[in-house]
Amino acid sequence: MTQRTLVRSLTDPGFYVGTVTGATAGSAVVNLPHAAARTERRGLSRGTVGDFVFVDCEDARILGRIVEVKVPDRERLALEPKIGSAPDSNPIGLIQLLATVRVSTRKLRRGVASFPKVGDAVFLADPSTVSQLFRSATHDDGGLNFIVGELDTAFGSEISLSAEKLFGRHCGVLGATGGGKSWTVASLIEQVAAAGGRAFLFDPTGEFGSVAGIKRHLAFGRAENGETLVYFPYTSMTESDLFALVNPSGQSQGPRLRDAVQSLKLVSAMRGQERPGLLVDNGLIYKRGQPRKPFLDALIEYGKEVNLSACRFDIEKLSDQIANECVRTGAPGKWGGDDQQMLSYCETMIARIRTQTNSAEMQCLFGREGEPLAKMLREFVSSQESGVIRISFKHVSFEHNTRELLMNIIGRYLLNCARNRVMSDKPVLVFLDEAHQFIGRIIGDTYGNVSLDAFGLIAKEGRKYGLNVILATQRPRDIPADVLSQLGTLIVHRLTNEGDRSIVEKACGDLDREAARFIPTLGPGEAIIIGPDVPAPLPVKIREPSKPPQSDGPRFARHWGVLTPPQSSQPAPPPPASHLPRETPEISFSPDDVPAPPPASPEASG
Repeated sequence: MTQRTLVRSLTDPGFYVGTVTGATAGSAVVNLPHAAARTERRGLSRGTVGDFVFVDCEDARILGRIVEVKVPDRERLALEPKIGSAPDSNPIGLIQLLATVRVSTRKLRRGVASFPKVGDAVFLADPSTVSQLFRSATHDDGGLNFIVGELDTAFGSEISLSAEKLFGRHCGVLGATGGGKSWTVASLIEQVAAAGGRAFLFDPTGEFGSVAGIKRHLAFGRAENGETLVYFPYTSMTESDLFALVNPSGQSQGPRLRDAVQSLKLVSAMRGQERPGLLVDNGLIYKRGQPRKPFLDALIEYGKEVNLSACRFDIEKLSDQIANECVRTGAPGKWGGDDQQMLSYCETMIARIRTQTNSAEMQCLFGREGEPLAKMLREFVSSQESGVIRISFKHVSFEHNTRELLMNIIGRYLLNCARNRVMSDKPVLVFLDEAHQFIGRIIGDTYGNVSLDAFGLIAKEGRKYGLNVILATQRPRDIPADVLSQLGTLIVHRLTNEGDRSIVEKACGDLDREAARFIPTLGPGEAIIIGPDVPAPLPVKIREPSKPPQSDGPRFARHWGVLTPPQSSQPAPPPPASHLPRETPEISFSPDDVPAPPPASPEASG
């Protein structure tokens, strides 16, 4: 869209709105003589909440925004209409000081370089001028830019940010349901794809399947609409992930599970080699009555592979190996016989493992149907291939915390790939929708738990490896503060919860309490852009994606309107006597109008 040329003076006398009467470090109080809405000239009033203004400070112009307008208490009654006279009032306003424009360069920069003085004039800023100033501060003329939205749709004033300013320090898209969060994500994905970028989109609900520009659609559980069925090999899980999945209880199940995992890792590391004194049969280690030393010696020899956190062993053998670990202490240097009491304590865990490894809901981890996702991720990040890959979690079960653990496993896998420096010159973006479900939670109990920290770690250290994350959430208060503070650019849609606004305000120094007042009043598709690379909090109308995501709620009128209300089989009761007409007109019937009497029942005839 063509941008208007910046030609008007920032202190055009025709746009004068008032004079500064007081100032603090972050705001200024100003007279607004033209702010009163008189009946005959309401449309000509100047100085409305939300207007951008320039404060004339001689060698600089301070960009501000009106956040409050009122009249002194003693003049409140002056606004009341009176016959034969116009209201005489003297409104005053509060301006939030945002950024500085140097007169010599006409460039917008962060901070307030020169504070207003009492008597300085204030002038209205039109959206086109503000848009041009922000464009000069955020747009990279020789680089890659993304259109975020428009400052004012009536003026066609587009706001664009360079890729480095938008994604370079990670990005957060925050907003309550219906605020336009999904549209923002879809718009960014379209532009990333059009620019030849590389990105993964984790889609928990399946709503982004219709978004334009996505190169490949992958899905767990069930593939539909051209998706490719995938699974993530359990061998890429860590032991902590396994413990959270199995959730061993008590002081007996946890140690037996840990011993069984160690034994199976040893069997896998030995690769079928026999060792004197170590009884291995059908992929299982038997300890009942066996000497300890051969087993301990093998652990030392294969310690490097055994101590790896990945679950590189045959998961089908895990339940049987747990039973083999239930042995008594025995004589010195040997294991004793079977410990039936210990085995009884572990029976519930053994049954749980057998159920999970064979259940249809857990085939995304323990199955083999479809393509292995780990291999596909590794090949993509290691190649020069570009495009956006969407991974749908729509059909992943909520049982056993499978969805959260699976997402965390994939995030940790990508971070490990990034740590191996395979993305340094080929940066990759990760879009995570509904981020509050997958960050900052602890799953499990005292004896085995895992913290969902993979994407938090990406936010903290992924940037230096070429792995950047875009977190979208409707519950910022559920995102850890240390993760939220790592997000450089925030696109904040409507947030009605005070706790959410408070968290965002604390995480971003640019969003003070005055600016936060605008957040609950934002309409659908409207947002405030905040970040260290944005000169000041900027309200925009988000760019509409060409193919919006399927995030609409149920259409009750469409589905319920066709239903026919049930008809009662009982006749309607007669109206109350008080509702009958006083005079009932005489009605005559023809013989054909009188119904025939019903036939007599057999009981009556008997």
